Amino acid sequence: AKREVRRLINSNVDVWGEKPKFFTLTFAENVTDIKWANNEFKKFRQRLSRHIWGCPNNLKYVAVIEFQKRGAVHYHVVAFNMPYVPHADLERIWGHGFVHIRSIDDCDNVGAYVTKYMTKDCDDERLREQKCYFSSRGLAKPVEEIIDKEDLDALRVALSPNKTFEKEFESEYVGKVSYQQYNLKRNS
Repeated sequence: AKREVRRLINSNVDVWGEKPKFFTLTFAENVTDIKWANNEFKKFRQRLSRHIWGCPNNLKYVAVIEFQKRGAVHYHVVAFNMPYVPHADLERIWGHGFVHIRSIDDCDNVGAYVTKYMTKDCDDERLREQKCYFSSRGLAKPVEEIIDKEDLDALRVALSPNKTFEKEFESEYVGKVSYQQYNLKRNS
């Protein structure tokens, strides 16, 4: 799930006309009922969208559900098309506890930055048969291309200054896999 979230986030940074906003929504009460919490998160998204655009489903986002040490649900959210909203307004619109906002203005790999806040909660027994992350409809999807070795070598040279992540591993199906991410917006 971390990989999916990272790739989905990176595919939507700089697509929606606003700098992405990263915030955490917590419950003041020890809310452990995931279905109830998810419903409250849905209502928050709709209220926030109405506050900004006047209709309930315009917000473009990825949200991850996690558990605090005390067991309470909280959400990490990246909003891609959200203009500045004062902190006090966000807390009022959320209405259940704290809203903590983190700046990601100078972040080179937003997906990696956000997923470092994710634990292994997707494997948590409490999330069995539940989603561990949510995303809005209409987000840009990650693009994968298969190219031959000559084109790959030329591409590596051209993109080298823009590399943000690299991992190599063996696959029983295709052999050696080299996974790399590049930030094409980075000034080389």
